[in-house]
Amino acid sequence: MTARAKPLQPSKEERRTVLARYFSAAVEPLLAAGEAYSDISVERLITSVDVSRSTFYAYFDDKGDLLKAIGEDVTLDLAAAGAHWFELPVDADRTALRAALVPLFETYRRHRQVLQAITEAASYDATIKALHLALVDRAATGLAEHIRVQQTQGGVPAELDPEMSARWLVWMLERGLYQLFAPVDPTEGDHVLDMLTALVWRALYEGHHKTSVV
Repeated sequence: MTARAKPLQPSKEERRTVLARYFSAAVEPLLAAGEAYSDISVERLITSVDVSRSTFYAYFDDKGDLLKAIGEDVTLDLAAAGAHWFELPVDADRTALRAALVPLFETYRRHRQVLQAITEAASYDATIKALHLALVDRAATGLAEHIRVQQTQGGVPAELDPEMSARWLVWMLERGLYQLFAPVDPTEGDHVLDMLTALVWRALYEGHHKTSVV
């Protein structure tokens, strides 16, 4: 029989999430300085947050498992940010779409070092690849549902396949954030956001939303 956590006592999974956040705060500056996550040792990781080796291995199998835990936490932030877009009403205009995409861009910029590490680790670590794909699938599922709702209200063309359209757009966004947004100076971020807004608006909404004039 599985033991239950006592009332008000955090579960092991909750403690794992909190610990992952501490590690994330320590790892991100190292990644920003140009170090590869694969080159950072467990010893250096535990020293950076002042925890024992036994504590680390009580919650994480290895540093790949740590990256997975960090990624799972970041995914929740991205899902919350994406909800601003997926909950747009049918009468939202292009300006509203741009505003709804801002939280997604800000969240990506805040976590870009970890997200880049996940993308790179996905090429050689099957667990991280599964996490990366799950992150994309979650976003695509949310967008597909948004497209279906919009179609019932006349805000998106009925001819579009919601699932396929969502996957194309989410993969475009994922690659674009990694290749085109993360590396640029923050002062250039508005231009990247403007271009994405224009593409998404034309792909999904233009000519169908009640307020389609820019």
